[in-house]
Amino acid sequence: MSYQTSIYFDPTALLIIKNEVDNSIQQVESAVSSLVEDQTLPFGIDDALNQFEQCAHVIRLINIPQLAQLTEYAAELMHKIMQDPRNIKTSDVLALSEGTTMLKRFVEFTCLREVKVHQFLLDTLNRLELALGKPLTQEGENLTPLLAQIPPLELAQAQELEKSNYVHRLYKLCLNHLLKQNETQLDYQGLQLVGAYLSHLADTTPSAQYWKLVANALQHLQDTILSDARLRTLIQIETNIGNFLSQPQQFNVDNLQVANVLSLCISQDNDIAQNLRHKIQVGDDVLTDNQLHVFSRHLYGPDFETIHSVSKLITEEMTEIRNAIEYNYQNMSDEKTIELKSKLLGLANIFKVLNLNEAATELVQQAALLDNPTILEDENYAQQLMNSILSAMNSIGILERNYTSNRLQLRVNNLQISLDRLDEAHTTLLAETKIQIDATSQALVQYISEKNQETIANVALQLTEISGAMLFLGSKASQETLLTCAQFIDHALSQSTTLNPQQIQSVLEVLASADMMIENLQNKQPVLQSMFDIALKSSQNLKAIA
Repeated sequence: MSYQTSIYFDPTALLIIKNEVDNSIQQVESAVSSLVEDQTLPFGIDDALNQFEQCAHVIRLINIPQLAQLTEYAAELMHKIMQDPRNIKTSDVLALSEGTTMLKRFVEFTCLREVKVHQFLLDTLNRLELALGKPLTQEGENLTPLLAQIPPLELAQAQELEKSNYVHRLYKLCLNHLLKQNETQLDYQGLQLVGAYLSHLADTTPSAQYWKLVANALQHLQDTILSDARLRTLIQIETNIGNFLSQPQQFNVDNLQVANVLSLCISQDNDIAQNLRHKIQVGDDVLTDNQLHVFSRHLYGPDFETIHSVSKLITEEMTEIRNAIEYNYQNMSDEKTIELKSKLLGLANIFKVLNLNEAATELVQQAALLDNPTILEDENYAQQLMNSILSAMNSIGILERNYTSNRLQLRVNNLQISLDRLDEAHTTLLAETKIQIDATSQALVQYISEKNQETIANVALQLTEISGAMLFLGSKASQETLLTCAQFIDHALSQSTTLNPQQIQSVLEVLASADMMIENLQNKQPVLQSMFDIALKSSQNLKAIA
């Protein structure tokens, strides 16, 4: 099983509550900000805390326990801050702010990438635990149960080194440089020597396996992400070195300390790390540092709000340019031409910053051609420029789509059309389809009370039109159920058959599922397959009658 499969997470439930979580975070941040400034409890802060606590419960229900724990601790820290508004610790506010920020980012990251990477939460969780005075969650805790079920790990024996009384001091010196973030290559080499020395020295002691793991972890420390939790593991190793050197045969460690060092070992990408993973049967959901590094670009990169704002500003600017060229390109003054060139070059620089290099290059090339004073008289150039602008606008549109969950947007099959105008068409289609659904539903309800077939004379045609909209919106199931209803209504009218309330109710249920889909798309909510279950059953009943 690949690690992508192991960490896959269906974000549908999380997408449903995402807006509520975001709103709750915003209320908490606003309330705490007012609390810090005024040093009095602002109106609504109790409600904000209560809603935040409910978010934690819901997150636990949808099976993200690590994120639920972080949210619970953030709520608990908020409650602590509220207890004494006049003596608020800055460290508490900072820890709470980091907690809500990580919660928001992690929810968005999980919804977008459809993966659950709990390792990202540990440092933030630890900061909340420090603020609350709770025991710190350690990286190796999830590995501890695995260690009780396996035989001793087979690791290579370290080479014998010359006896020295400065091993502990060397480790302290190198660790100090790491903690101050001014380490050099010599520090990593020093740590490697210390690891090898201790591994050989401990060969016949009860803690031999622990020191072999330490040696392995220190051997590849330069390629390891040194989070705060891992730095604490290195500090624990320093304490253990002192205890071991004073009493080698009596010294031993518990499984949690072994697991913390083991976490460092299996975070690496090498044969020894893979062998250790196999031995302890750790799941692929515990990612290596290289895998974490790839995902961290998405977690800590621009969020959707930032990309959406940038996209909106660029699209508005390029729409103005497109309209100016479309309607005035043959009558542009020299001053307007220079202004157009300046705007194109400015946009090219923005596209380059966004790593949309192809679009940036194309805009620069088109801007350079404007140095020719008669170029705008050439209709071919004007069309080329319009095509370049369309391509650039689509590039920013695709970038924005990359920051939106696939479950909240319609699939784009043709990139040769303007995506911003396609979005406008989708918005219009959703609005007009909803109006049509309401009108059709009203006609059916009216028919129940009046039993006048003229009331539903156009219903079959309306159902067919709605079915076409559903197909365009990507729901083949909804289209088929609506077509079945249209055929049933058409057949009944042609036979002058009176429809009973149960049959009308079946058609209304099919329309209700389509209406629910429209509302979810308009409100940026996922479309659930279960929405169509009742509609499918109702349409099958009508098909059987017909």
